[in-house]
Amino acid sequence: MRAAREYLPGIRLQAWARRSEVRDQLRSDEAEIDLVSDDLNGAVAGADLIILAMPTGFMADVVSSIGDGILTENSLVTDVGSVKGSVMREVAPLAVQKGGRFFGSHPMAGSEKKGLDFAEANLFQNASVILTPFGEGSSVTSDQSRLTQFWESLGGIVSVRDAETHDKIVAAISHLPHLVAAALARSVLGDVPEAGAFSGGGFRDTTRVAGGPEEMWSGILSDNQAAVSERLGKLIQDLEIWKEALDNLDREQLRGFLSEARELRETL
Repeated sequence: MRAAREYLPGIRLQAWARRSEVRDQLRSDEAEIDLVSDDLNGAVAGADLIILAMPTGFMADVVSSIGDGILTENSLVTDVGSVKGSVMREVAPLAVQKGGRFFGSHPMAGSEKKGLDFAEANLFQNASVILTPFGEGSSVTSDQSRLTQFWESLGGIVSVRDAETHDKIVAAISHLPHLVAAALARSVLGDVPEAGAFSGGGFRDTTRVAGGPEEMWSGILSDNQAAVSERLGKLIQDLEIWKEALDNLDREQLRGFLSEARELRETL
């Protein structure tokens, strides 16, 4: 919301939150939200764009709770969830049944921190934003144009992928890295806890995302189970090759692996 207020100064912002402490924080927030309510229908009525910013497991219940006649053909519903398969199956059809339209969004921005205290107006500057269409026809083209304009206004770099492709991409670049960071932190600090006192930037940077909220991440990994499991299996196979080279003290093979990894990393 801070980004929208900063880069779309004429916009009207309305927010709904289930918990009172979140509403209180929103009312005192510097984003200058026009309306903060515990009335879902009142918050979304008349809105051109409705953004579901919550764990994907709650989205279907929230959309189901919107009253009949609240959404119109001009009501575009999107989300910022990091898994799209379940959203397209369970959430998008509900938005359409309620009279609105749906087009998924996933801004690749943020950190392991959560909550309004860590919100930044420039969060989406030069961040990749993946849009996932639902349905077909001219309305989908129009919705894509509207969402593209919105995210680009906030500084995002927009691309479009179907839900399956999106989930495979984020499994590789987001979900697997989080799992690996968590596994490394658990393996090292759980087995040799005193090692943490001597750790430098390398270990801290590698395990940084393991500091994310486990409730959210267990849901993400479960929602994207098939794609993450596939990537994890391939990583395990690759690690076995590394271990074999190490066990055999094959310096040339280790040097080759490290050189290839460095060159691939430099392409980012």
